[in-house]
Amino acid sequence: MTHPDQHHYDADEPVRGLPARLPHGEEILWQGAPQWWSLARTCFRIQWVALYFVCMLAWDFYSAWSQGWTLHDTAISLGRFSVLIVFVLAMVAFLSWAIASTTVYTLTNRRLVIRAGVALPKSVNIPYRRIDSAALKLNPNGTGNVELIPNPQDRIAYFLIWPHLRGLHFNRAHPTLRAVADAENVARILGAALAADAQRAAGLRPLTEKSSPRAARPSQAGGLPASA
Repeated sequence: MTHPDQHHYDADEPVRGLPARLPHGEEILWQGAPQWWSLARTCFRIQWVALYFVCMLAWDFYSAWSQGWTLHDTAISLGRFSVLIVFVLAMVAFLSWAIASTTVYTLTNRRLVIRAGVALPKSVNIPYRRIDSAALKLNPNGTGNVELIPNPQDRIAYFLIWPHLRGLHFNRAHPTLRAVADAENVARILGAALAADAQRAAGLRPLTEKSSPRAARPSQAGGLPASA
């Protein structure tokens, strides 16, 4: 069993989002972060939380009306409950914003680096050699989740990278770039990097358009299957 390398985050980062300067031969291909509102909807399901409270508010109104409460007493009861609803939704929105503002996803030609953590920031390195495959889940607004599926022999602690993973995979956490903008393009970059890393590990020269006229373009070679 192996684990990704972990480094505690230093406020004085030598390179944004990275615990140290890149070694020779490694380069940044893409950096980004979750979109906080998309994160609130797709990770914390703020819309379902709001719907639940609206149903509770409607039930509270019905109960007050059926018991013959006066309009004044009903308004006071619903007003107090509405304050609670606003507070809870604001907390969910703030948590999403705090996570998004303290997270940096970095794709290099060798690894994924997730720098995250609101209270205890840290960086987690996930080399591509530990990745078995990847998948894309695209949202209608263009944001989406790019999921990395680790090799069967590798295990990544679930709470080490939460919430930057696919939910409910407790035994085998799937690191995920959550709610990133232009997710389809990010998936192409990752797909091309994974393919190049696999060729490099096999001792082959990665294909490029310059080296081979038959080399596939990123939209073909770097495409990822859709995630369920």
